[in-house]
Amino acid sequence: MNVNNIWQQIDSILNDMDFRELWKGFKRYKFVLYDDERVYFGDRDIEVDNRFKGNTSIDYEGEKIAIWRITEKDLDSIEILTSNIVHEMFHAFQLDNEENRFPNDIKGLDKPLEAEYYNIKKKEARLLIEAITSKDDEIKLSNLVEIISIRDKRSRLYRGATEYEFKIETLEGTAEYVGTMALKTIDEKKYKERIGNYLQIIADNNMIFNTRRYSYFYGTLLLILLDSMNIQLSQEIKDNPNTIMEELMSIIGERVEIERIPIDPAIEENMIKCKEELFNRFNKFHAADRKNHFGKYSITGYDPMNMYKLEKEILHEHFVSLYDHDRNKPIFIEGSVVTAYNEDESQIINYIV
Repeated sequence: MNVNNIWQQIDSILNDMDFRELWKGFKRYKFVLYDDERVYFGDRDIEVDNRFKGNTSIDYEGEKIAIWRITEKDLDSIEILTSNIVHEMFHAFQLDNEENRFPNDIKGLDKPLEAEYYNIKKKEARLLIEAITSKDDEIKLSNLVEIISIRDKRSRLYRGATEYEFKIETLEGTAEYVGTMALKTIDEKKYKERIGNYLQIIADNNMIFNTRRYSYFYGTLLLILLDSMNIQLSQEIKDNPNTIMEELMSIIGERVEIERIPIDPAIEENMIKCKEELFNRFNKFHAADRKNHFGKYSITGYDPMNMYKLEKEILHEHFVSLYDHDRNKPIFIEGSVVTAYNEDESQIINYIV
């Protein structure tokens, strides 16, 4: 495929887009596409290096740019690919505006393995789906009040995990929302298809265990619901300490009593499978011939979509970047690697490859 030609097609679509209509103060950022060998700028390309990992925003030659790893699947729809790049541009915008609501992805891996937690999330999903698909304003409002009431309760029962979701919904949910609104301006039909797909995703009994990915879509749909109800949240990023849900809780003061949610056997069964898959990932890794590298390390880069935690170990299935404090140098490790933490998880004391 001619990647520079694809870049030009995306550029042409972006030229017709009013970024300020998507989010207050938002502007267009530079973007690049890359593959296993080259990085493409539209009119030129360079050899790929370790700066280009994942789909995200990075600092490049003194400015923030959006990067996207191009695959054959991306060619199915240039419109969707463009909306995804707008998502990454929004991350550049967040960073330029000193976003401070970042989640701790390492702590976020400590998700509860209790059926009650996921049954509560399942209830939230049903309420959001019903609210978005309903044309009845009373149903929308009553469901939103119930969602907020459940979140209130869940944040007391499972504080750390729930606050992590609040932050993912805010950081990634807003970026996905902006990308989705961009898609709406490009292709209304594909926008509607995406919304239908996201509704299916949050109803999925397996996706509900993938906390980070699930929160992308829940956060996006929540903002779309608020749009339909003409509820406006602050679009200020700089010096804004409140997550979307925290601000929503302050705007809507009404609460309803939340009764105990019955355990769904399907959720319980999937939770057991989730545990088994987690143990199997680590068992498979450690079954191979591995080498320990004891020392003092800090984590500087990782792929949050492809890492798993078991006790004091984190399995990175894509890559990890570390800083070796004993040798005062950075380390980049591609492929599967386990990082092992000390007792209070303040320091990486070993990595295993």
